[in-house]
Amino acid sequence: MIDLNTLRYFTSAFETGTFSQAAHVNGVSQPTVSAAIQKLEDRLGTPLFRRSKTGLKPYPLAARLYHDVIDSVTHLVALETRLLDEPLQMVRIYCAPDMLMRHIAPDLNSLRRRFKGLQFAFTDDARASDLAYVSDACIPETHSFILMAEDPFKVAVARHHPLAASRKMRIEDLRTQPLIHRPYCPHADRMELAPSMVASVAQATNDQQLLDLVAAGLGVAFVPASHGEARDDIALLSLSDADAGARRTGISHRKSAHAKELAKLLTKQKRYAHEL
Repeated sequence: MIDLNTLRYFTSAFETGTFSQAAHVNGVSQPTVSAAIQKLEDRLGTPLFRRSKTGLKPYPLAARLYHDVIDSVTHLVALETRLLDEPLQMVRIYCAPDMLMRHIAPDLNSLRRRFKGLQFAFTDDARASDLAYVSDACIPETHSFILMAEDPFKVAVARHHPLAASRKMRIEDLRTQPLIHRPYCPHADRMELAPSMVASVAQATNDQQLLDLVAAGLGVAFVPASHGEARDDIALLSLSDADAGARRTGISHRKSAHAKELAKLLTKQKRYAHEL
């Protein structure tokens, strides 16, 4: 039987991308994590990660194992807190409509395992949050901001769209396409690039909905390039005759010591993940 600590170390290593960060998250030494992962690999008869100077690259079996055990590990790690009736510490999270939760949830899971009694409450008001996942154009006035990534905008089209086979498109091509509007992100729909474009066919309320509408063939939309990473039902095209711009994203935090600490931990985890 695989013990809980081994699974904790494995899930942390998967999320952070290094044994040293996994050790830091769990309050143990790096050799402790390395030895536990090695024993797990020996038990399974195959390596879970490819080791390199830039971090850990998970093999397909590691991804499968992670998704199989993450819910159970999170539940069991929090069990002691619940049984001992320890006080919960509420952290309010704001996620901007142009941020996808699949990029965020693993980091929050890792944070919960590090701090016992931590509980998240999502809010639709960025100003009321302790932590906010936002672009640099939407930082709450009372927050400080830590930049994580710069993401170029591309044109998203359905995989079956006639233009999908092309890697690039011209503004003239774009003007003939129905546009799905992103009214929640300043200037992100890039309508100024094609003033004669047909009127928008729909207005999305968040980027997950936007991607689903594009995939269904309703229209095209400007989206951050990273949005296409896990979608095989859309294609992302660059503009050959114009600069579509880029989105600069990160985590903003309330100006308190605890919120600052949590934000720094989250951004550090994400940077390790981007190196893989």
